[in-house]
Amino acid sequence: MSPLRITAILTTHRRPALMLRALASLGAEFRRPDEILLVEDGADPDTPTRVQGSGVPCRLFQRPLGGVARARNLGLREAQGDWVIYLDDDDVVYPGRCAALEAGALAARAEGAPCDLVYGATLKILPGARFAVPTRHPGGTGPAGFDTFLRCMPHTNSILFRRQALLDCGGFVEAASYFSDWCALLHMLDRWPGQAGAFRVAATLAEFHAVPGGMTHGVARDQGMRAKVLEAFDCLRLAREQNRRALAQVRQAVEASAAFTSYDRYVDIAAGTI
Repeated sequence: MSPLRITAILTTHRRPALMLRALASLGAEFRRPDEILLVEDGADPDTPTRVQGSGVPCRLFQRPLGGVARARNLGLREAQGDWVIYLDDDDVVYPGRCAALEAGALAARAEGAPCDLVYGATLKILPGARFAVPTRHPGGTGPAGFDTFLRCMPHTNSILFRRQALLDCGGFVEAASYFSDWCALLHMLDRWPGQAGAFRVAATLAEFHAVPGGMTHGVARDQGMRAKVLEAFDCLRLAREQNRRALAQVRQAVEASAAFTSYDRYVDIAAGTI
C-alpha cells in the first residue's frame, strides 16, 4: 500500500481530444493516483460516453461554466485523498510524476520539515520554444518557502498539495481570475515561518502545451500581465509580517515598472527585489 492517498483532479472545458490525452497520461503513471476526478466546466453531454470509452477509471463532475478556480475547488471538496494534484486538459503528466512527488513528501516527513506542498518542474511548450517552469528553480531537493514562490511559482500540474492545508486556506482564490493558484500557494506558505512549508524535487514531471481555447486563455493577453499580478496581490490576506513586507517590496517594484505582458518579466522584477 502506498504511504499517501493521492487524488488527481483534471479540469476541462469543451476540448475532448485534449481531455482524453490528459486522462490517458494519468492512467499511464507508474504510481497511479488512488483516485481520479474529472471536473468539466461547462457541461458537454457527450463527455460521460467519452470518459467511459477511455478505459481510465474516474469520477466525473459537470458544472455550469464558472472558471478554472471554481472547477478546481469543486474537485478539492469532492476528493477523498489526503493529498491532491491537479492538471488541466492542455497538460500531459510524465509516468513518474506521482512517484517523485510522493517520495519528496516522505523525505520531508523523515527530515521533520513542515510540508504542505511538494513540487517539481514542468516543461512549457510554445510554438518554436520549450523551457522549464519555474524558470528560477533552485535545483536539487530540499525545503522552500514564501519568498521562493513570491519570486516564481511552479506550474500547478507539478505540485502535490496536502488537501486539508489547501482547504484551510480557502482553496483557489476565485477573485484572482488569472493567478488563483499562485494566491493559494502563497496563502499556504504564509502558515509557516521562513523558508518552510514546501519541499522541492529535482525532476521535470509534466508538460504544459499553450493551446488556444482553455479556461483562462486570453486573459493575460487582453488585460496585461502586470495588471493581473497586481490583481492577485490585492487578493492576498497574509498573517506573517515578514511576508507582508516582502509582498509590499515586490508590489512597489511592479507598480514602478513599465507595463509588461510576460510572466517572465514579473519573475525578473521579483527576483531582483527580494
